[in-house]
Amino acid sequence: MPQSSPVHVWFNKSFAVTAALIRSLDAARYAVHVSHTDGDHASLHAAPRPFLEPRNLIGKAYADWMLDTALKRGIGIIVAAKEREFLADEVELFARAGVQLIVPATRQTQRHLDHKDEFLRAWNASVLPIAEWRGFDDLPSFDRAVAELRLPGTRLCMKPVQSIYANGFRVLTEQPSPRSFFGGELYQMTYAAARELLQAGQTPPMLLMHTLEGAERSIDGVAWRGELLTATVRRKLGAAQRIENRPDLLEAARQIAQTYQLSGMFNFQTKDAKTSGQPGEAHLLEINARASGGSYLSMAGSGVDPLALLLDAACGEVRQVWGRTDVTVAERKSARMVTPAIVESAVPDPVGA
Repeated sequence: MPQSSPVHVWFNKSFAVTAALIRSLDAARYAVHVSHTDGDHASLHAAPRPFLEPRNLIGKAYADWMLDTALKRGIGIIVAAKEREFLADEVELFARAGVQLIVPATRQTQRHLDHKDEFLRAWNASVLPIAEWRGFDDLPSFDRAVAELRLPGTRLCMKPVQSIYANGFRVLTEQPSPRSFFGGELYQMTYAAARELLQAGQTPPMLLMHTLEGAERSIDGVAWRGELLTATVRRKLGAAQRIENRPDLLEAARQIAQTYQLSGMFNFQTKDAKTSGQPGEAHLLEINARASGGSYLSMAGSGVDPLALLLDAACGEVRQVWGRTDVTVAERKSARMVTPAIVESAVPDPVGA
């Protein structure tokens, strides 16, 4: 892809994993700009061209600010994170101004994937099976769901329809376990405690599901206009993770990218069902139309640079790359002294921000 000067690429406000991903980009090919509302955010320290976003700006006002800022900074490509659902409706507007705006999917598709009850209800289980589940949003519907799903030897778990990380996720137990509590088990709750919580009201839409007790995996993919460019399967081992060769899960990644016409980094989670103590079939838990928090582990293990694949595709060089497997990776935490990122504020913060 010959070019006389680098393409200016902007990553707007996103999660901390962005910092690890953008460090690997070829500076001769891509001039990276990163923005955030927090001047100390890790992504700003990772980018050669950091700047501050105005706080409390959303919707159309945020899109207008982004387009104006992109034109002023000579941006050719934007990889959207904040307000990505709203920005999906603005792709053509940006294109007419000469800015390629990358969003994961249409606004409707993003919303569909973010609402786990809608997504599970419509999911094609021939791609990957899913655990039995019911929805609830108050104590009576919780009690009904428990009555329908409870089976001897099967634990139930609950989680919000919309959430990130493990917020609101709990495995339900019959009795409190001091051993689990003092052993650092953060994600258990008794049925009695769950019922007491629900009696307080203000319950968001929730899911109750059979708990899958087997191996947990996270699959990090990159797609361009529905075509899978790469995917890496990580099996969680505790402190380390194993990069596995799983053609079945790579095929699932291909079908997910095609079905939802994804563009960008995405992730889906699976967990094995156990039958009589033996490893079982991988079941789909959720799909996220964004990079996962552990995607840097996939990059380190596989040797594939996901953002380079994505940006090259946006520039017309679409290619598939399959990385290393059968290797183990682990996070290495380190600390370093940093000075505040050299940032510039594009516009003053709104009053009261």
